[in-house]
Amino acid sequence: MREITNFFKSIITLLLVCVVFAVVTFLNNKISRPYSDVQLYIPLTMEGSLSDNKLNLSFDDTVIYRDNNINSELFSDCYYALLVNESDKYAYASKNVFKRMYPASMTKLMTAMIVLDKVNSGQISLDDTVTVSNSYDLSAEGGGINELGIGSQITVKDLLYTLLIKSNNYYALILADYVAGSEDAFVELMNQKAKSIGATNTHFANPHGLDDADHYSTAYDMYLIIKEAYSYNVINDIDSNATYSYTYYNSAGNPIYVDIEATNFFISGGAKLPSNFEIKVWKTGTTDGAGNCLTMYLTKDGKDYIMVASCGESKPMLYEAIVTMLCLVN
Repeated sequence: MREITNFFKSIITLLLVCVVFAVVTFLNNKISRPYSDVQLYIPLTMEGSLSDNKLNLSFDDTVIYRDNNINSELFSDCYYALLVNESDKYAYASKNVFKRMYPASMTKLMTAMIVLDKVNSGQISLDDTVTVSNSYDLSAEGGGINELGIGSQITVKDLLYTLLIKSNNYYALILADYVAGSEDAFVELMNQKAKSIGATNTHFANPHGLDDADHYSTAYDMYLIIKEAYSYNVINDIDSNATYSYTYYNSAGNPIYVDIEATNFFISGGAKLPSNFEIKVWKTGTTDGAGNCLTMYLTKDGKDYIMVASCGESKPMLYEAIVTMLCLVN
């Protein structure tokens, strides 16, 4: 009798274990599995599928899987690297493209687009003269020295050109105040636009890109952002300049003449692109948190390419990695 009782106890125990296993498996399949420290949610324009192994992220026909590390061994010094043939929807390089990162001054592509949206809607003009009304100071954050004191006057065009070519942090703040009335209101416009183009793992906290815990993006989102920036003719025009000269007026009304040079070594001559590549839109970035980063929209032999990369060691190492990346294109 005791043996029969023990037998039934064993059967009941086994059944309980099976039930518990089934419940745990069911709940596990219901739980989303974010990659790294960001939530992977990007509006899909094509069909997306979720499985235990791959999340098919598709935007405008481009597909990059969360576990893809295409040729990543070539970019051991890069925090992230991405090269996409935008014409054929093909990725040549992919490393850590969905990991959260500081976008640094690559942020300014979004800043420029918000300004140009207001220009295109007729609310402001590139020829508008802006009178500086705030005393900005980003020196504690590593933002450099502010050359424009209260009462200085400068055009929207010169602010925008210097924002992108020289990556002036203060010009981002001046534009934000002029366009939206305050930095906070301007940043809200930036975040709205980011979501509208599918960059849902991006959040901006300022218009200049200096490191902030609440200011982040991913290489994939930056790919979406520069692709959108390419649709702006003014940004294309600005980014074709290796140098730029302009004049602003100080608070005493005296003209100040300024000459600037592009921060992109491929534009200024500090580095050489592989043959037949032509840069259309670009933006550099450098902060302690972001390292040295660069995103570019390029063309070669009638096809479009987008790349994003960051290297913390040095700018020469970044440009060397980018050349290696671009040489993957036959």
